[in-house]
Amino acid sequence: MKKLLFIILIPIAIACSNKDKLPEDILPRQKMQEVMWDMIRAGEFLNRFVFNRDTSVDNAAESLKWYDKVYRVHNISKSSFEKSYTYYKNHPILLKSILDSLSRKEVPPKKTTPDAKMTNDSVQKMVPPVFENKRKINDSLRKRRILKKGL
Repeated sequence: MKKLLFIILIPIAIACSNKDKLPEDILPRQKMQEVMWDMIRAGEFLNRFVFNRDTSVDNAAESLKWYDKVYRVHNISKSSFEKSYTYYKNHPILLKSILDSLSRKEVPPKKTTPDAKMTNDSVQKMVPPVFENKRKINDSLRKRRILKKGL
């Protein structure tokens, strides 16, 4: 009877152990959040400033280069990130908490120096307003009509 009780209690004790504890080779939640934030920012940079401006760039190679920079900044390897990401994907509650915290994260505003002066756009001065162009066209058409009627 004691053996049966022992066999039943061992799996229950294992199942009730600390579920928040991650395996050793998985990135902790905070570190994973920081890495994913930088990965998102690198992807945004690539989409906004690299791929749209230079169509001759190999998108896959450029993406790998920038993601490798993120791995180096955080002192992790690509394989450890992928293994951690797979783990978090298989545990959707943990992944949801990371993604929710990323969606609430605020981007700091751009720093401006008090010495910086706002300058007017010189191109805007050179382009005449749209209404003046329309008025000139209408005036010239009226003159033509008047001249045709008068002749």
